[in-house]
Amino acid sequence: MYRGSVLIVDSDRNAVRQLTSLLSDLSLEITVAFTRAEAIEHSLRGGFDLCLVSHGLSDGSGVSLFTDFLSRPGRLMGVLLSRYANLRVIVDGLEAGFDHIVSHPIDACQLRLILTEVFPEATEACDWDQSLNERSAQMNADLPDLKSIATLSMSEIRHSLSNADLIRIIRSVDYPFAGKERLEYFDRDTLERVVCLVRRWGQQRLAASGKKAPQTDEVPVSKVQNQPVRIPA
Repeated sequence: MYRGSVLIVDSDRNAVRQLTSLLSDLSLEITVAFTRAEAIEHSLRGGFDLCLVSHGLSDGSGVSLFTDFLSRPGRLMGVLLSRYANLRVIVDGLEAGFDHIVSHPIDACQLRLILTEVFPEATEACDWDQSLNERSAQMNADLPDLKSIATLSMSEIRHSLSNADLIRIIRSVDYPFAGKERLEYFDRDTLERVVCLVRRWGQQRLAASGKKAPQTDEVPVSKVQNQPVRIPA
């Protein structure tokens, strides 16, 4: 019996773990690629029924990846995963041939509708609605809250957090930063400086709400704010 196949393409390993957890109750063959190059390699070995592709990858664009290598006529459905799904991202995704654009954090109801459309037999054979909701809630709860960001120390930012952690922090809040979709292209130093700005912004938000965050350590924020943040083209 054909199980159905899914390709997940995302450079954020935490996001991949969460997605595979959401899909684990369905009898599907799940293939994971963390880079554009890995996704191309998998696509050459065979087709997929569903492709979940992150907009920004560590080695290129998820949109052009889908257009050039993954999109095929027939039953394939493409879903663009975006952490900042503004109008431009939506238009670019639809023009590239994606059927859906889903923003992070993942909405369980939206994901359920897509999976039911692509894999009706698999979803009917498994009573997974409650499990999906629970896992979706847990996935969204894993996002860092404003207080935890505001109390980060410079030591934690520089030595304890991975690049993926820094990216997740930046994208988890509504800090007005225009480069959120291209964070995978940023170098380590730039990511650290952006997180410092987000941390300061979080402290100001908490102070304005009367919930003052504990003092953090080391480098004065003014020194960070005076350094320009260059956004890759």
